[in-house]
Amino acid sequence: MSGIQTLVASEIFMRLNNNSFDNVGVSLAIFEIYGGRIQDLLNERNRLKVLEDGKGEVVVAGLKEFEASSPSDFLSLIEEGHNNRTTHATEANDVSSRSHAICQVLLRDKTTGKMKGKLSLVDLAGSERGTDTKSHNRQRRTESSDINTSLLALKECIRAIDSDSKHVPYRQSKLTLILKDCFVSKSARTAMISTLSPGSNSTDHTINTLRYADRIKEQESPR
Repeated sequence: MSGIQTLVASEIFMRLNNNSFDNVGVSLAIFEIYGGRIQDLLNERNRLKVLEDGKGEVVVAGLKEFEASSPSDFLSLIEEGHNNRTTHATEANDVSSRSHAICQVLLRDKTTGKMKGKLSLVDLAGSERGTDTKSHNRQRRTESSDINTSLLALKECIRAIDSDSKHVPYRQSKLTLILKDCFVSKSARTAMISTLSPGSNSTDHTINTLRYADRIKEQESPR
């Protein structure tokens, strides 16, 4: 994910500078979804709420934005958020991410504060099989269950938009509710990147990831 974030930082500021968008500012907000809770990773892990207003817009209430005036500022905020993310040792990884982390890159008019564009970078926690969690304590198993449930909801939402379904079940989890505009907005574009390991000791996890990605793209139409 760090490589993608570096490319994003470079690309955004290059485009803003090249096109002379003098009145457009860049700000970041980073939060995680852990165990059904939403926590601000740039503001002392404050607990946040997800609300849907009368217009159907989903808002993460209390989420704090921080301005980035350069790629280095951008990446410094990313690093701070990453360092505050919830991790625990598991059988698969000594510092396994136990949450879904969402970085919102917001482009706003510096004078009016009006939103000009938004990019959501979502770093998902990996799905886990029962054999990977059999020796975990109750808390680790609960975390794994929450992770897998939200990943299933995400899969169903992506399959729904790719099959042109009239109903996208984005209310099945907090993750998909927060990403509602990615699924229902006609101007939004959504892409999923699967990370694979070439190591033979990760073969089972690689196959599991490929199966997940393959199920998502079933009946896929160009988007």
